[in-house]
Amino acid sequence: MVASSRRKRFTDQGIERLRYDTKIAPENGRLEISDDLCPGLILRVTPKGVKSFSVIYKIPGEGGVTPGGRLLTGKQHRITLGTTPPLDLKSARERAREILLAASHGRDIRQERAASHIQRHQNTFDRAFERFIEQEIKPSVNSWRNVERVLRLHVLPHWTGTGLHEIRRADIHQILDGLVARGLRGAGAEVRKHLSRFFSWSADRELVRENPLTGLKRSDLGSNEEAGRALTDVELRAVWRSACSLGYPFGALFRLLMLTGQRRNDWARASRSELDFGKGWLEIPKSRYKSRRDHIVPLCPQTLEILDDLPSYNSPNHFLFSSREGRVPVSGFSKAKATMDSEASALIKFEDSTQSLQNYRLHDFRVTCETRLATLGFNQDVRDAVLGHAKQGLQRTYNKYDYHNEKHEALTAYASHLAEIVK
Repeated sequence: MVASSRRKRFTDQGIERLRYDTKIAPENGRLEISDDLCPGLILRVTPKGVKSFSVIYKIPGEGGVTPGGRLLTGKQHRITLGTTPPLDLKSARERAREILLAASHGRDIRQERAASHIQRHQNTFDRAFERFIEQEIKPSVNSWRNVERVLRLHVLPHWTGTGLHEIRRADIHQILDGLVARGLRGAGAEVRKHLSRFFSWSADRELVRENPLTGLKRSDLGSNEEAGRALTDVELRAVWRSACSLGYPFGALFRLLMLTGQRRNDWARASRSELDFGKGWLEIPKSRYKSRRDHIVPLCPQTLEILDDLPSYNSPNHFLFSSREGRVPVSGFSKAKATMDSEASALIKFEDSTQSLQNYRLHDFRVTCETRLATLGFNQDVRDAVLGHAKQGLQRTYNKYDYHNEKHEALTAYASHLAEIVK
């Protein structure tokens, strides 16, 4: 369509009264009027009476440079700002001035907008989430399926198609508020934890400027239950005795967890080939260890006694704890723990009706081990070595024998400490 233009000083009232003038604009054309107060700002009026603002500009340097070094402007560009209403005159002038100022500095807002749109399309939460699971979580977290399940269930439905730059702290609070309202405080704590790691990963890759969870406070989610608690003497005695009557495979497995403070799967998925009775240790390979490095667990006399009583199968690589002759690792922990806890609770009540077995997890055997080692006088470095807490740099990769003698001494002392409690 052919457009006709003229210039006048815009006012809100004037724009409101303005009509398409067939005497000025050609038939089926569009009337364009320039603003006297903001050169470059254009008001376009169609034959149907639709009014819209746009801005036209040129970029110095797009047309080249003269021999004297003067920048030549290239062709004219146009950006449509929007129709009026809802866009008012004041806002249109402000936007136009921003675009014209950027152009005078050699920046083309159109290109920046296009890059922003591309970034928004590519860096949506759902796309970044899939990369986060594949690149960050799967290679470093054994329980990566739980991380994926929590975010996929509670977050992904809210933010699919949403650009990462659009997600604000208020959006995170909204999700957490919904979980708290449904009584899912534990799920809320998990969502907060995993989202914090997701946005830290995103910020490190410059997908977002900063982590919106930094400094986020949610006292209604409670304290971090993952840290667990230490069992009391009364609880340890009852649980140990109950485990002794549980039988293979769980009775021995639970006692080894109590004696060594290792993670559940460190023993539950251990194979005969990882045991070295000559050297007196269990060597957990980095392929199945949480910290992604080899880890040595010294075997004290009480631990060796339990291992000696385990059944032996034909394969040299059989799993130590199995319900299928060593072919597959043991499963069914929840049911076995419930059985053990039921008997342990009865034992506590029998000894002292005023006490009871409080809720705990198998992970709390690790907490108990570290707590008791501290009371026995072992420093933090030794306790970290016993529990296999991750180290940094070359220590993480190469020093799998770190503090071996100290670890052996610590676990031997802890086993003797337990023996005094459970006798």
